[in-house]
Amino acid sequence: MDVSASISCPKCASTRCRVSRWRSHAEKIENPDKRPYRCETCSHRFIASADTARQSRTGAPSLTIGAAAVVAGVVASIVLLWPDAAEHGEAAVNSPQAAIAVKSALEEAARNGDAEAQFRLGRAALLDTTRGKEGAAEAVAWLRQAATGGHTGAMLQLGKLYRSGVGMPQNYEYAGKWIRSAAEAGDSDAMVELGRLYRGGLGVGADPVQAYVWFNRAAAAMNIDGARERDGIALKLSPEELKSAQAASLAAEEEHAIVLPKKVAQD
Repeated sequence: MDVSASISCPKCASTRCRVSRWRSHAEKIENPDKRPYRCETCSHRFIASADTARQSRTGAPSLTIGAAAVVAGVVASIVLLWPDAAEHGEAAVNSPQAAIAVKSALEEAARNGDAEAQFRLGRAALLDTTRGKEGAAEAVAWLRQAATGGHTGAMLQLGKLYRSGVGMPQNYEYAGKWIRSAAEAGDSDAMVELGRLYRGGLGVGADPVQAYVWFNRAAAAMNIDGARERDGIALKLSPEELKSAQAASLAAEEEHAIVLPKKVAQD
């Protein structure tokens, strides 16, 4: 494999690029004095001037591997923090300046009470392992604000952090509180996690029937993990317990059922 460190990818700025094949004879004829390359970092295929590659080998400045990694991290942060970034064009996605602007805009929105912005900043801080305990503290602060504002994803994430005790003191009671809040708000992933708490007796009393109920409700919400966990714990229930669990599941679903509008009578 011919990997060239003399040319950088125009999409992610990585220097891990290899010579690619021409897709057709016509493509080769249409691009004299150029060569096709494939980026090994983002898989982007591009065509660059052979003179540019030669100039790079003779000492023209190019991104170092470390700088390329930073740029790649910036791009990843934009995708995480700003899912619609691609709609604003490739230049915006690949620009460190754009990343800073996006983060600044999110922070402003978060300070103004936007729960989604608070959640995304919290997730981004969690994924930035280079900041250690400081990053974890920031993540928890943003997630707590988002969870208090009613964001179920933040509730679930906060509950998981309290359960694992990584980056913060472990506390099963708080884990159960936040996971239950998300589950009762209709988050199917939180329903699965609450079922697991009931199964293991963490933060709540061990109750296999309640565990089945939450797994069953998650499965009803099309959550595959919920279905798998439900079928697993059903094997440990007596026929009477299983009947009770299924009745409780049905009652809970009927209580939260969506009421469809009545059909308008035709004249």
